[in-house]
Amino acid sequence: MFKVCKGVKVYYEYSGFGEETVLLLHGWGTDHTAFAGTQRSLQREGKSVLSLDFPCFGQSAKAPCDWGVYDFALCVDELIASLGLKKVAIVAHSFGGRVALILSSREYVTKLALTGCAGMKPRFNLIRWLKIRWYKFKKRLGIANPKGGSADFKALDASTRRIFVRVVNTHLDGVLKDVHRPTLLVWGKSDRETPMYMAKRLNRGIKDSALVTLRGGHFAYAYQNERFNAMLRAFLNG
Repeated sequence: MFKVCKGVKVYYEYSGFGEETVLLLHGWGTDHTAFAGTQRSLQREGKSVLSLDFPCFGQSAKAPCDWGVYDFALCVDELIASLGLKKVAIVAHSFGGRVALILSSREYVTKLALTGCAGMKPRFNLIRWLKIRWYKFKKRLGIANPKGGSADFKALDASTRRIFVRVVNTHLDGVLKDVHRPTLLVWGKSDRETPMYMAKRLNRGIKDSALVTLRGGHFAYAYQNERFNAMLRAFLNG
């Protein structure tokens, strides 16, 4: 199904069974199918489930090039309002976690389950800092490699790269004090994209939160999906 939210055509799937809906928010570069195993598990449990493709991904249309993470959050906000949902538990991975943190203060949000959540400011890394400075220096001289950057960055077209840069440079550490919903943090022990220190920072910053770990990296929730689903089921059922 499709709805136009914040001026962009958004693909979503919704199965309504109960008073509370579980919203699944995927990470950057994927789409709603990244949570397919979890979606099936929740539906078997009789949960109402809403999944979507963020603008720029899956079957959704591209977002305007001036969008940032708060625009994605407003887009999801509009979708939830258009469906008339009053109670929503959010399950989010990576980039989806950024959006979930912004939405956490909405009245309709009941719980958060975040896995590999992005949005925390990275620790200072001298080698990384030197590489960035060197790249910027070469760019000023017109000799920078146009194919440089992370795998996520190189996979994007020019307009979406502008969005990506804006998103990754928006740090949400200051939002944590405003998160007042029960929060489950599920982390891969060897996650390199969002290292464990970020999980611990979220755990310290969100008053009502618990941190559990899985073997694996940034996509540990998918590689150990049955265990993740069991944790999620226990959390959602209180």
